[in-house]
Amino acid sequence: MVGLVLVSHSRALALATQELVRSMTGPALPLAIAAGVGEEHRELGTDAVEISEAILSVQGPEGVVVLMDMGSAVLSSETALDLLDESARANITFCPAPFVEGAVAAGVTANLGAPREEVCREALASLQQKNHALAEKSSTPAPSEALQKADAAGQTIRLTVPNLHGLHARPAARLISETRPFHAEITVRNLTNQRGPVSVRSLSSLASLEILQDNEIEVAATGDDASSALEKISGLVKGGLGDPLPPRNGKAPAAAQAEPPVTPKQTDRGVPVAEGIAIGPGTHLEEADFEIPQNKIENDAPEIARLQKAVADAREALATRQAQMRATVGAAHAEIYEAQALALQDPELIDRAISFIRADHDNTALAWSRANEEIARRYESLQDPYFRARGADMKDIGRQVLEALGVKRAPAKPLSEPRILVAPDFAPSQIASLERKFVLGVILLDGGPTAHSSILLRALNIPTVVQAREVFAGRSPDSVQTLALDGSTGKVWLDPAAEVLADLRARQVDQRQRAAEDKESCLQPGATLDGHRVEILANIGHASEAREALQAGAEGVGLLRTEFLFLERDSAPTEEEQMEALRSIGVELKEKPLTVRTLDVGGDKKLPYVQLAPEENPFLGVRAIRLCFQQEDLFATQLRAILRAGHQHEFQIMFPMIADLSDLRRAKAVLEKVHLQLEHEKIPHLWPIKTGIMVEIPSAAIAAEALAEQVDFFSIGTNDLTQYALAADRGNPALLPYQDSLHPAVLHLIQHVVKGAARFNRPVAICGEAASDELAALIFVGLGVHELSMTRTKIARIKSVLRQHKLGDVQQLAEKALACHTAGEVRALLR
Repeated sequence: MVGLVLVSHSRALALATQELVRSMTGPALPLAIAAGVGEEHRELGTDAVEISEAILSVQGPEGVVVLMDMGSAVLSSETALDLLDESARANITFCPAPFVEGAVAAGVTANLGAPREEVCREALASLQQKNHALAEKSSTPAPSEALQKADAAGQTIRLTVPNLHGLHARPAARLISETRPFHAEITVRNLTNQRGPVSVRSLSSLASLEILQDNEIEVAATGDDASSALEKISGLVKGGLGDPLPPRNGKAPAAAQAEPPVTPKQTDRGVPVAEGIAIGPGTHLEEADFEIPQNKIENDAPEIARLQKAVADAREALATRQAQMRATVGAAHAEIYEAQALALQDPELIDRAISFIRADHDNTALAWSRANEEIARRYESLQDPYFRARGADMKDIGRQVLEALGVKRAPAKPLSEPRILVAPDFAPSQIASLERKFVLGVILLDGGPTAHSSILLRALNIPTVVQAREVFAGRSPDSVQTLALDGSTGKVWLDPAAEVLADLRARQVDQRQRAAEDKESCLQPGATLDGHRVEILANIGHASEAREALQAGAEGVGLLRTEFLFLERDSAPTEEEQMEALRSIGVELKEKPLTVRTLDVGGDKKLPYVQLAPEENPFLGVRAIRLCFQQEDLFATQLRAILRAGHQHEFQIMFPMIADLSDLRRAKAVLEKVHLQLEHEKIPHLWPIKTGIMVEIPSAAIAAEALAEQVDFFSIGTNDLTQYALAADRGNPALLPYQDSLHPAVLHLIQHVVKGAARFNRPVAICGEAASDELAALIFVGLGVHELSMTRTKIARIKSVLRQHKLGDVQQLAEKALACHTAGEVRALLR
């Protein structure tokens, strides 16, 4: 980045201008002042020696731009140039721009990574807006030349961020890593709160924009590959950047959106994070502070090299930690460590530490500590609680680099017996190093339910309560002999009475027994108490989830959402890419079945490389199989990949959004055509292959008997079937009463599918969210459904519930449910 030096006769003027520039650029810009003379620079004047030192303090490979306020400042600056080595003089530009306006323009432009020539040019043009405003009658200033050019070139796009928690650490990290290959200069501006622009290369800068769900952002790109970069970013943002997207037009429940108050009103409880009851002695863990050396250094090169090595070592340690945690909490949660590793590459953070080494002669540890604390404070000052919680991550990153530097601190006392851990907060790195056998539960005095530490503790099934500082008000945690907590309610007991302890222990035994039953049944085949088989399968949306599903007890995959292959990219995946991803899942599942749903986009999921005409109601428009019919090349390529990947594996194909027999025949015709092509090309592939449909349109449910003759299986998507049957957008919270899949009308449609399928002995599955509802699962089995496919975390529980009931009992229950008039009546009956 180009450095900036402000030379002024007045120290006060220079400091004020520096503050103004910093307010526009943040701390990353290499900026120094040389102003005033005499004791404490109180007298007016300029000093050539001070100017030369200021230049050296901000000089990097991109050079320095110097702005001066008056004529003698120019003379002093020219003299300062003579004091520098010839190599140092080579990349310095004296810019004759106006001092204040020029400094602001130069600072903003340099902060965007522009070269010296452009920085000076923008500084020189800084008075144009004022000239236009004062010279013309119109009160609207003319746009700058740079803006006019950008507008004419069309190198900006506007996007709405769909992510539930906005552009938080993980999607921001994904955005940075995906745009790194582009040479274009890319900036992001939050149009909703008027923050930015900032570089897309900096994680902390992106966080400073505080981009929340539904905020509109503007992305600008300049360079040869600007158009490609913007297309890529458009696809990434619309696809959620790796985050699961909330329903269209819908918000998360209030409990998921709003951060609970920092100070709970009830002094006996904090905020629940991970369910479970924990009882036992407590241990108060407080991390010792690092003993940061305060000495100054003379030679900055070795210190910068030390910093770079420590950062590299910390990144390597994070990669190891991520691999370890992937085995215990799953790939999705382990990505938290990947986001931390990317934050370690944040150029703003690294550059700031280097600037402290060069300008202030700080030793490596001191420079890093100052830079890290500065960035962490920026996160903590943000209004949104989700972004604010990322400040703890930045501090954790800071600690890891200090450890890599070998900075001393008192070692933590190792645990030797099971205890409840009490701490101000936990960092992801600390959680990765916990000895699980010694941890009964966790009480955090601070922290938050959306913090990465809370997410990991929840994934590890450790009973946890956060924001519990008031519970211990006036009492040290070390003075408590017995602690107890309920992670489902947030309640904490300090030395509970004997009768309370007895009640808690009874509840704890009950929970453990239930968990043991779930665990015992999870790897057994799904069945009712009297042995009626019900296959319990998993819904997955990525290749990495297959192993986790098997470990959770899945008997196969009942729904593979193939959209992960198509979203977050600016061009369609190749046949080879799709085949390799699908084959990897088949290898993981071995002989277990895999139901591959063909591309289901449109409605709430758009592809940037597929142009669709605007629709008044996309959910009733060209989506899923209808889009595949319009994009037959895309469809055929996917079918080829499925057939090839399915060779020697148990694959079956499911077509979504089938309305009637003509849809099914058309889809099967394309599949037959693809098979003949592969056969002609002598490419090994799975044939014949079982084909089925996803029943989500009422017309398909009503025509089930006619369709059953042409398919090998049915899978009912209860989410959309409920939405279409009751004409209630499932993303609209105002229509919540109409979004229950246990509505008798929906149950009658499911029964109709089961009866139609039975005529041809076709199996029927449920693959919607309702399959993981304990009450709904019993009704579905009672209606004659053969398979339930669900999120992997619910498999053990559903298997356990089924094993507690006989088939005849749930059949009677289903008959009674069909006689009800509302979903409320059905649920009351079940309770």
